[in-house]
Amino acid sequence: MNTLSRITCHAVHAMSRDEREALTRDLFAVHAQIFTGLSYEEFRSYVVERDAWRTWVYVKRNPQGQVVGYHSIHAFRLIVENRLSTVIRMEAGTLPAYRGRDITMVYGCLRLLQVWLQHPWRRFCIFAALTHPSSYTFLAHYAPVIWPNAKRRDIPPAILNRMEELAGCFELECVDPAKPLVRQVNWITLESDEERQRWLNSRRRDTRFYLEHNPGYVDGTGMLTYIPFNGSILMRALFSFLWGRAGKITRLLLGKENSKAPRRHPIDSAFTPLEAVRRDPTPRP
Repeated sequence: MNTLSRITCHAVHAMSRDEREALTRDLFAVHAQIFTGLSYEEFRSYVVERDAWRTWVYVKRNPQGQVVGYHSIHAFRLIVENRLSTVIRMEAGTLPAYRGRDITMVYGCLRLLQVWLQHPWRRFCIFAALTHPSSYTFLAHYAPVIWPNAKRRDIPPAILNRMEELAGCFELECVDPAKPLVRQVNWITLESDEERQRWLNSRRRDTRFYLEHNPGYVDGTGMLTYIPFNGSILMRALFSFLWGRAGKITRLLLGKENSKAPRRHPIDSAFTPLEAVRRDPTPRP
């Protein structure tokens, strides 16, 4: 019988150095089973010791208290286009057996809403370099506004300039001048050849769009993605998630989710608020 994972929130900016080091060790032990490409020191700098204004890490545990996943949220205060902006960056990873068994997106949306409410007139966005098609597929499904967008091939010039400036702020190196959205991240999802092939053969429009723009994701490249947010957009995304996942969440709360059901491909990468998208006709593990 499977239940929702237990989640605890750590305000990293308020933790001591020893506490942050202990947290890093716990998270990296899980991370190394899901991803490759980062050393322990690089992981610590990327996920825990970011030079952000605020960092929160949500740690997922199974009923036995073992760490099975994490979700970090970093809030940066940056000058972008000569305007003070709040820029959110995230990382997430969950062990395969526990994917889709928590409500991290609910916690994440509520946290972002809290940050936005402190300065509601300030420009507010999520900025990512997505390193797996699962991440973009998830975000494109739940985010009311996202760039680049499979429905609108041309990114407005102002948005594209903003994305390139943000990429410079976070030192995301361009891989090919002809493809300004593709950046080197060195964060690679561990997956079998069969799992990778299922993504490559997916018929989902958003997945195909991602693969078209970033076929080199298997080598650690990421696709720049920009999501503008305000209170209304956050609430719409949260409602969409809860509406679409109500049945699943209820079954997990009651401990009635069938643990022997066929597994779907994980939705996990360098940025993934949760691990599920609506079903498509593509076969999954």
